[in-house]
Amino acid sequence: MNRRTRTPLAAVVGAVLVIPLGITATTASWNDREWAHGESIGTGILSCDGDAVLDTRSRGTLLAGQLFGVDLDAVAELEQLSLTVDADDGPQPRPGDAIDLASSPPTYTYANPFDVTAVDIVGVNLTGFAIALPGAQSGAASQWTRGATDGRAAGASGLVNDSGGILVSETTPGPQVPQPARIDLTRLLPPIAGLDRAELEIGAVAASAQLDGCAALQEQVWGIAPSQAVVERDYGIAGMEVVLEAPAVEALTGAVTAGVADLDAAVGALVGQSGLIAQNLRANLALAVPGVAAASMAGNVTITGLDLSGTVAPFLGLTLDGDGFAIDLANGRILVDIERLAGPLNNAPPNSELVLNADVVNAIVAEAGALLDDWASDVTEALRTAIRDARLGIALTTSVSAAGYTLATVRLGLDATIGQVLSGDATIGVTLSNQPTGLIVGTINLALGALGLPTLSSILSILGGSGGALTAALANLLTTELMNRVTSLGATLSALSAPVIDVLGGVVNALPTVVSVMVNVQPDQEGAPPGSSFVPAGPRSTAEFAVTALRLGLADAAVPGDVAHILFATGSAGPVDLH
Repeated sequence: MNRRTRTPLAAVVGAVLVIPLGITATTASWNDREWAHGESIGTGILSCDGDAVLDTRSRGTLLAGQLFGVDLDAVAELEQLSLTVDADDGPQPRPGDAIDLASSPPTYTYANPFDVTAVDIVGVNLTGFAIALPGAQSGAASQWTRGATDGRAAGASGLVNDSGGILVSETTPGPQVPQPARIDLTRLLPPIAGLDRAELEIGAVAASAQLDGCAALQEQVWGIAPSQAVVERDYGIAGMEVVLEAPAVEALTGAVTAGVADLDAAVGALVGQSGLIAQNLRANLALAVPGVAAASMAGNVTITGLDLSGTVAPFLGLTLDGDGFAIDLANGRILVDIERLAGPLNNAPPNSELVLNADVVNAIVAEAGALLDDWASDVTEALRTAIRDARLGIALTTSVSAAGYTLATVRLGLDATIGQVLSGDATIGVTLSNQPTGLIVGTINLALGALGLPTLSSILSILGGSGGALTAALANLLTTELMNRVTSLGATLSALSAPVIDVLGGVVNALPTVVSVMVNVQPDQEGAPPGSSFVPAGPRSTAEFAVTALRLGLADAAVPGDVAHILFATGSAGPVDLH
């Protein structure tokens, strides 16, 4: 729900009420003979029950102010739309080529969409403010006015419909609003290590002011209380955040990608008949009986069901949401929610200054650290689980020999998960065949004894029972080549998290010295910012009633007092004059 402000005219001349959006005020005319000439009012009373004849003014201004040395009021592409409706001369829109939205006397309605892509200001990108309007070019932003000789006046700008109604609030679904406008803050912030770029993104904005000038004049001049509200001001802001492009965020995801590539290479080195697993088993088979040699392995070693890239892919696309910030891992960005630091953007009283609160820095830094730690733990745990669930297949054959004799053919077999191997729940099977028999056994035993080796039967018994030792050696190899690499990746991610936190904390700490925010700006009300102006009421006219959705102040952290200000979305209604 947008803030709808009911504004007292007492701040200008006398008390006034509000006319809600959608209510059409009744108006009336008076006889010119009731009025004295010149500035005197005469004794007649203005009637709003018939064909009142009044002159109205209204305007809509999407952008105004000063930015990076550029006077936005002087930028031709940003020319505001103003409308004067004179009872004698009719409507006078400015610029003259404003779009007439099916005006029907005594009411005249105009829009002045302009091409935001034509606005060329260094450090500013307004293309996100493109708003489609009937009869407008692509990429247009809206400024809208309405005036009538019965005294009704309205002005609006931003995301408004062709009746001047506000179409944006903090609850407006994202697909229904334009993309944000962007202002580069990088050069305003103090140097922050690891920060490439900082942009302030302003979501869709809108403001609307409506005035029933006839009823207002009745109250102001004759003291006749209106039967219903006569002034309404409305505004909406879709959101505002600072977007930080930080290589440190990309370093996190890059480390995961590199870690997975390293693991994939390690897996590739483990498998195959001549891979590290085969080599390890051959060496440990020979070590079972010192002096016995094992020939090169034949067969294969496989690891299946392991997709490490697929395992980590969901984690690389995450956005880690904190209270007032988010770490966008997919795009290498950090997002800081200004509303979280400063307070609500919408439904605020007139001239609400939202003070950026640096006191939240410690809480944000702590939460960011915890989020990144949890993310790193989730990544490494997912990798460990994927590795443990992968299936390890071993089907290897070798021959063992000693003293110049082949003692046996040894077949090694395993079909289990890596997790089962690591936990000791699976054992490599050892099968012996082609052992010598007959008289040759005695000859072999003599040769073995001469070398200080056990008998053939003892050697074969040792080899046949070597499955447990071979499995233990294999588990150690898998831990070294796979699990320890995952642990190292976790340590790397922990170290890389610190620069991300430093960037976030540094920017949040500096923002209050660089950005100031005021919403629902109403120049005629108490607390209006310096430089605000409006047309006050006169003897024959109402005041001007304006509202600006957002006033943004920018300062260079290195040059105190070097301030720019921008007004986003202003709608103004009035003055309304006795004709």
